[in-house]
Amino acid sequence: MTNTETLLATPATRAKRTATGSPSRATLLRLSGAALSIAGALCITGGTLHPIVARKGHSVEALTSPGTPIAQILIGLGTIALVLGLPGMYVWMRPRLGPVGFIGVLCYLIGNIVTATGHLTVELFVAYPFATDPATAHLIADNDNMIGTTAFALFNGIGGAVMLIGMALLGASMLRNATVPRPIALLTLVGMVGFFLPIPATAGISGFIYEAPRGIAVIAIGVLMMRRPTAVRPR
Repeated sequence: MTNTETLLATPATRAKRTATGSPSRATLLRLSGAALSIAGALCITGGTLHPIVARKGHSVEALTSPGTPIAQILIGLGTIALVLGLPGMYVWMRPRLGPVGFIGVLCYLIGNIVTATGHLTVELFVAYPFATDPATAHLIADNDNMIGTTAFALFNGIGGAVMLIGMALLGASMLRNATVPRPIALLTLVGMVGFFLPIPATAGISGFIYEAPRGIAVIAIGVLMMRRPTAVRPR
């Protein structure tokens, strides 16, 4: 039977519900911040360790080099942590973010779910086993794309562009609305530019350039959330 206490969420009933074991809002935001900080650290480490052989990071030689599959596993775990932390990050920033920031978070989240997760799934569970088996190694494409199809190239390219746009919109909104300290907003704004720079792929350098700007921004935001779990105040 429905009663007044069920219909009206008074402070007393909210406290009673929290007492049953549900985590508080502050706890959830701290956990989201921790997930973001862990995500940034894992992605930077994994990206830096990612093997590159003869300017290629997804050839048979690279996929069978020392560092594989540890580097890919670290990036994969970092991506999972990032996806878990982004919704909480939006809730934390919402009072001082605006519609552009919302679109940015949404694009960045979708890009990670679709492209980063999809790419790493193929790399870990398809390309790596195929590359390490002499009977199937010839199936790995020579164009550094693992799967030599136009569809997979578009999958990675379009998804990467959505992630880039998402981070740029999020960074611009944070900068305009003073959501976080200015250096963090600037790092977010340019966080994925490294993926699109015409720089030669070099082991230990390229991966760091790709992952460090956005990884450091994500770590910094996560630390702010853990230190100050209440949502940022409106301007």
